[in-house]
Amino acid sequence: MKSKKVLSVILSMVLLGSSTMIGCGGGKKSDDKDAAAKGPDKDQYLNVLLGSEPKSLDGSKASDVYATYLLNEVSEGLARVKMVDGKKVNEPAGAEKWDISKDNMEWTFHLRDNKWSDGKPVTAQDYEYSLKRTLDPKTGSTSSYLLYPIKNAEKCNCGKAKLDEVGIKAVDDKTLKITLEKPTAYFIDLLGNKCMLPQRKDIVEKYKDEYGTQKDKLVYCGPFILDNWVHNNKAELKKNENYWDAKNVKLQKITMKIMKQESSRMGELQTGAIDMANVSRPQYVEKFKKTGNFDVTKDYDGRITYDFYNQKDKYFKNAKIRKAFALSGNREGVCKTLFKGLAEPATGFCPAQVQIGDEEFRKAVGENYLEKLKAENPDPKKLLIEGLKEVGADPDPAKMNVTMLQAGTDPSSKEFAEFDQERLNKKLGINLKIEYVEWPIFAKRTDDMDYQFAGMGMSGDYDDPMTYFESFRLVGGNVPTGWQNKQYDELLSKTSNTADNKERLKYFKEAEKLLLYDDCVVSPKVFPMRQTFTRKYVKGVIIKQFGPTEYKYAYTEGRDK
Repeated sequence: MKSKKVLSVILSMVLLGSSTMIGCGGGKKSDDKDAAAKGPDKDQYLNVLLGSEPKSLDGSKASDVYATYLLNEVSEGLARVKMVDGKKVNEPAGAEKWDISKDNMEWTFHLRDNKWSDGKPVTAQDYEYSLKRTLDPKTGSTSSYLLYPIKNAEKCNCGKAKLDEVGIKAVDDKTLKITLEKPTAYFIDLLGNKCMLPQRKDIVEKYKDEYGTQKDKLVYCGPFILDNWVHNNKAELKKNENYWDAKNVKLQKITMKIMKQESSRMGELQTGAIDMANVSRPQYVEKFKKTGNFDVTKDYDGRITYDFYNQKDKYFKNAKIRKAFALSGNREGVCKTLFKGLAEPATGFCPAQVQIGDEEFRKAVGENYLEKLKAENPDPKKLLIEGLKEVGADPDPAKMNVTMLQAGTDPSSKEFAEFDQERLNKKLGINLKIEYVEWPIFAKRTDDMDYQFAGMGMSGDYDDPMTYFESFRLVGGNVPTGWQNKQYDELLSKTSNTADNKERLKYFKEAEKLLLYDDCVVSPKVFPMRQTFTRKYVKGVIIKQFGPTEYKYAYTEGRDK
């Protein structure tokens, strides 16, 4: 699900990430034991899981969900998600308030007094610099597309406009003005996104390529600072006393552990060494439920898992070969065997519960392009042979030289990969090889188009179909397939040029048809669900459907009881 849209490898996604507040009106209510607790604990700390090693904490270059979880805690966007009366609201954060023009085109942000961890004030220039650095083509940011609603942002990112022509301007140290290209309904949901975090120009220029690679090669302005970063092991955060709202941050320390082995994660959850985690295997689910020590929440989390194909590869440049692989998937088996029932077969690329206006997108579309392909091509092996002939290869599938790149070397990663290997070998008669690499290597290899096909997952940045479909734009897209389609880009542009959601639905539907049915750029697999077990003494954690889990308001009450 790189995020690259918060793209992350799904089976490593043991992070918590619909908006539910744990212990404060969301999820299950605490029992009498909790009610007996007398106020927050004296020692405030939380131990949670981080799925894998972040590739970088450079806000402009970070492309994975693991970096986003950390950046959300150590930096401060213009807004921050909070739960009010059980509903998600975008609460002013780095900005104390903002004004919006009548035509919704001009947003003026009035910054509050906040400081960096080295004592220097956070200024409007820091936000302007950060956003423009993300848009600068020289930076090579994979998140630049998120800023395209801003005037001239896309043109700048494509090298067709200068940075000073972009609608981002620090009027003075405390005032930031952003002018949009057109009214954008979801723009407010971007205010707390990673793309809106400030950066210090002097720090970026001081460390250059090493910026964001170590804890001492960053400065911080969020609720916490990165106190210790043991690569591939853990990240330790401590409360930022310079933070503008420090008095309302109760936690003194958060330890985010990277644990590859599921048995180790479950063991630590059982003993209390970690305080919350996703749990899927039935034996663990039943064991933890019987203890009565956990609140349990189960819901969709805005993710989709999918296979994607390198269209520069001698095989996967052919649409029939891609379709043959896509049609050989056992989506029901993946849900039952690998996700232990905590997933549904994907019926499109935009997952369940994503809204378009007042409708759920998937229900409104009413089309399953995967089933349509299946009805037209009941024999995927026959389709594969046709494709092999078209590319001039030996038509015998058994003679194909195909390797799947798999992120992760742990047993769970191998279980997922071997499941795919078995079903492809059986359905297509190929001899699939698997290459296992850790996430940072996987991210680089796929970015460099050094793979044949691979699987990933994606979670959205905001509640609108655009957050999924824009990942395949010619410019700003972040799923590395080598696919380019001008018609697809034009359809997405049309969705941005109208506020009529019926029109937007029509254009998104056409775009999804191009993506899945006509060109089979990717093969959607499942819509995962999340089942989170949280110790009853943990309060105030906000688990969001879109974006990282929020720990700013978290605390513990009754840990030692």
